[in-house]
Amino acid sequence: MIVALLEDRPIYVFDEWAADQDPEFRKYFYTELLPTLRARGKTVLAVSHDDRYFSCADRVITMEQGQIRSIQRSADSAGH
Repeated sequence: MIVALLEDRPIYVFDEWAADQDPEFRKYFYTELLPTLRARGKTVLAVSHDDRYFSCADRVITMEQGQIRSIQRSADSAGH
């Protein structure tokens, strides 16, 4: 993640990146860091099983056995 941030990439992919982090950093990751990247015009794909932070997403794509089961947009992202 640090290398990607330093390289200022346009797209970031985090696959369960915060899963092993302490609760305080996990909250920071979803509520501060990811919104900051979005505000800078970055595309972020964050894979997570932690439904406490699904509300932070523009879209929640639920998959089951490798198939898309649903796509939900947040109310905040309706205009994006």
